[in-house]
Amino acid sequence: MNVAGDMTGAAAHRERGRQGNLVAALSARERDVLSGIVRGLTNKRIGIELGISFRTVEIHRARLMRKLGVTTLAALVAIALKEGDALPEPRVR
Repeated sequence: MNVAGDMTGAAAHRERGRQGNLVAALSARERDVLSGIVRGLTNKRIGIELGISFRTVEIHRARLMRKLGVTTLAALVAIALKEGDALPEPRVR
């Protein structure tokens, strides 16, 4: 066991914790939108399921990407899949 390996593991653990806190910090609606994105739905379909416009979905999507510090949809989905238990089933209107 070397110290460098432990530090890398500790840093990875802190990073996972930080991301978990960020996902938990999302609003309920942002988590609903994120759940739809992970399921591969279009903005229009997410909007229909949640009873909001597709433009509102786009705004929520942009905000949650900014909050999670990602610039690509792939990175967003990767974080969401790591924190899958934190995502609710969408609240259908």
